[in-house]
Amino acid sequence: MQCIINRRAQFSATHRYWLPELSEAENLEKFGAVSKFPGQGHNYILFISLVGELDEYGMVLNLSDVKQVIKREVTSQLDFSYVNDVWADFQQTLPSTENIARSIWQRLAPHLPLVRVQLLAHPQLWADYTGEETEAYLTISTHFSAAHRLAPNLSSELYGKCTRTHGHNYHLEVTVKGKIDPRTGMIIDNGTLNRVVEDYVVQPFDHSCINEDIPYFAEIVPTTENIALYISSLLRSPIQELGAELHKVKLLESHQLWADYQGNGREGYFTVSTFFSAAHRLADPHLSHEKNSEIYGKCARPHGHGHNYHLEVTVKGEIDQRTGMIVDLGALNQIIKENVIEPFDHSFLNTDVPYFAEVVPTAENIALHISNLVRSPIAELGAKLHKIKLIESPNNSCEIHCPESDFNSVNSLETQSMLAKV
Repeated sequence: MQCIINRRAQFSATHRYWLPELSEAENLEKFGAVSKFPGQGHNYILFISLVGELDEYGMVLNLSDVKQVIKREVTSQLDFSYVNDVWADFQQTLPSTENIARSIWQRLAPHLPLVRVQLLAHPQLWADYTGEETEAYLTISTHFSAAHRLAPNLSSELYGKCTRTHGHNYHLEVTVKGKIDPRTGMIIDNGTLNRVVEDYVVQPFDHSCINEDIPYFAEIVPTTENIALYISSLLRSPIQELGAELHKVKLLESHQLWADYQGNGREGYFTVSTFFSAAHRLADPHLSHEKNSEIYGKCARPHGHGHNYHLEVTVKGEIDQRTGMIVDLGALNQIIKENVIEPFDHSFLNTDVPYFAEVVPTAENIALHISNLVRSPIAELGAKLHKIKLIESPNNSCEIHCPESDFNSVNSLETQSMLAKV
């Protein structure tokens, strides 16, 4: 089992795509406007993912120490800089988003137990690097608006109001995987990738009634899972022709419901999100107030504090051929409501949830406990709990990745964690 946490940082910088062996016209043709002097700027958002076991206090690393390492090794050097001139890496290989992510990894790896560096150039483009030599991931996002209805001839009880024709503003994320070019720093040309997604997906789907206007869905139920799977089939070959590999399609029907498909037969991932409001205090009941304050800082204050917790529950399973669903959405929501929302919402976790009488309710421990509460009921629905993500505040979130085997207590878990500051 893994508990994943990411430390957030940011910096503002400019960069230019320019190869001296090419003429000005050739650079413009190859890289577009970003080849023009002096380049372009971004407010970069950086997520550093760390891994380690939970300690006896329900934490992994000292966040203040992590923050200082990131500042010293990365953001203090890149902030308000012309990136091309800051690090020698960018003299030979251009500072693409994916290449900057790789260079950040190389600077932090000696100091931190990294598992991922994610760098957002802007909300429609980001890169992930996981330490696999020159391999990286690039994601673009877009959207389309469409109508659909979910098979009233099968089960009006199963689909509820969704048997009526209705619509969504779908948000689409397409992630590709490939090798970073040693000269351009890119795994794929962003503009060409955007055009492929536009031509193969956005144009046919946008302002359509999917059941009627997309022939594939004349007989196939257009659930979010099935649409994501179909989009993947549309994009795989065109992206391969560009020299990259389609890694994942993520389709959000709303901010409360989305599906991920990674090209593994009919296996997919389905996520629902919800929230609860609760108070807590980070304090080990067996330690003095002074010691708790030393460990947890102001979070150990005697009367506690509170959050609007945002919860994401991701399940994994086969997309059913008949229903187009990985799991019954209504049943999944009921499990989350009964096991988490009702006991946790508007509570003081330390006193109102018995589990936390002895266990410090850190974000990691709360997420771990939620995973243990919902894993078995989800299995009874025919799916597997894949991940719990708990966002405690804009600055603190945590993910628990669940293995196949079942565990019932913190002490029996071989837990890996990453601290996520958002």
